[in-house]
Amino acid sequence: MSVALVGVGVVQAVVYLLFVRAIDLYEREELKYVIPVFVWGFTVAALFSLIFNTLIGATLSAVANDQAAGFLTAVFVAPPVEETFKGAALLIAFVVASLVARRRGEMEFSGVMDGIVYGSAVGFGFSIAEDIIYYAQAGEETFIIRRIFGGFAHAAFTSLTGIGLGLIPWVRSRILKVLLPVLGLSGAILLHATFNFTASLFGPLAYVLEVLVLILYVILIVVWLAVERRTIRRELYEEMRIGTISATDYDILPTYFARTFYYFGLIFTGRIGEWRRARKRHEAAVNLAFTKRLSHQTYSAPQQMKMDLLRRRIGELGGGRALGFGS
Repeated sequence: MSVALVGVGVVQAVVYLLFVRAIDLYEREELKYVIPVFVWGFTVAALFSLIFNTLIGATLSAVANDQAAGFLTAVFVAPPVEETFKGAALLIAFVVASLVARRRGEMEFSGVMDGIVYGSAVGFGFSIAEDIIYYAQAGEETFIIRRIFGGFAHAAFTSLTGIGLGLIPWVRSRILKVLLPVLGLSGAILLHATFNFTASLFGPLAYVLEVLVLILYVILIVVWLAVERRTIRRELYEEMRIGTISATDYDILPTYFARTFYYFGLIFTGRIGEWRRARKRHEAAVNLAFTKRLSHQTYSAPQQMKMDLLRRRIGELGGGRALGFGS
């Protein structure tokens, strides 16, 4: 086994993760939360899935021939086992992020993009661990093919579980709060099983299915980013009117490229300290917009406390009329 080739595979998985995280234009998840989810996929989810798949596969081999046992394991055993262990990381991340958000006012695990980022993180970690196992069993060529054509597969599966969890704060119904994660996990298992079924019977055609699924994700991401942009513009309008944020910040916050050019302007003119404060201020303002949006659906005292905390943070970082920037 080539250590260098495995290293390239790991780097590829990390690059994929950073790419998906970068697409989250308005509420980018902190690496201190994303990396542990990736590591869980690479270690805990991969290890326990291997154990359970092997044990159940061996049991099936005792009552059926090896080919039938392999097919049954791939289609009916591996998807629920693997998606459950990967989904456990997302559930832990959701709970931790929710607790931290209430306590410190930081961004929480909510929405479609957060679900895709966390689901992709655990999926990328799991996929590289699985491909290393295939490398040991089937050789270098199999590893390379899986890395080139299948790198996004597990990320796509588990993102459905992440989306189910991410939509919890966006709904008021308690039934939906339970049903959405269950539907997300069920969708992940079904998509995973469909991919394995296609790969087992039709080989490379499974990668065509993967491309179609990724195209649907691209459409979903574009739609959700439009929802987030509209939310920022709507929820921060009143904050601009009362002086929480400046008119300048309000104009550039909904547009990612305008905000980026503003940052470049500060950096190129040597105002590094102001750039750092602006990034933190804008992060707090976007978080305030989403928190206000969520409060319409699931209002509670912690949401109000978080909004007050975020408004104070924005003021401390130079926002609003307090420092003479109001409209």
